[in-house]
Amino acid sequence: MVAIAPDTAEGVARFVRDSDYPFPLLPDPDHTTFDAYDVANKLASLGQRPAVFIVDRTGIVRFDSIGTQQWEIPSNDNVLTVLSLL
Repeated sequence: MVAIAPDTAEGVARFVRDSDYPFPLLPDPDHTTFDAYDVANKLASLGQRPAVFIVDRTGIVRFDSIGTQQWEIPSNDNVLTVLSLL
């Protein structure tokens, strides 16, 4: 599991240093990944929509959830259920 942040490597390093983050956080300063998965929010100034993707080892997206508001994210139970089926 990894998280991708729309930030520089320095910004990610600062966040991880100041937080107890449970998995790798990768920088995406040019928004390459955000653009590829269409999570950029072009209508609001917040920058990106909340999103969760499960991509299997072969690169196939097995689950996706893209919210329109910051609080619209799937529950942990929902994500864990999908993972248990892979």
